[in-house]
Amino acid sequence: MARSNSTSNVDLYQSELPQQQKKIVRRLRAFIARRYPELTESLKWHVPVYSLSGKNLLGLQDFAAHVNLNFFRGAPLHDAGGILVGSGKLVRHVTFRSVADIDCGILKEFINQAIVRVR
Repeated sequence: MARSNSTSNVDLYQSELPQQQKKIVRRLRAFIARRYPELTESLKWHVPVYSLSGKNLLGLQDFAAHVNLNFFRGAPLHDAGGILVGSGKLVRHVTFRSVADIDCGILKEFINQAIVRVR
C-alpha cells in the first residue's frame, strides 16, 4: 500500500476506537492494504480515507454500534444484492456491526468497480 505521512494518524485513530469497532477497522484496513496496494491511506475529515491518483475512493467511518465503509462515488456501482445503502447523489456505504459481517468477496467486487470508475 502506498503509505502517506498520515499512516501513523490512521493507526492512532484505530487505537482510540472501542474494541468492536477497532476489530472491524483493523480487518478492513488489512484487507484493503493486502488486496489494493495501489490505494493511498490517509486521515481526512478525522477518518481513514483511501484514494487513487489523488481521487478519494473509500472511507471508513465509526459510529457507536457499527462501522461504515463509504464509497464516495458509490451511486453508480452495480449492486445486485442491494447491499449498498444511501440515497444521496453519489455516496453509498456498507455497514458492519461485527467482523463476521465482512464479506471480502463482495467488498472486492465493489472496490474493483470503484477503481475502474476513477481511472
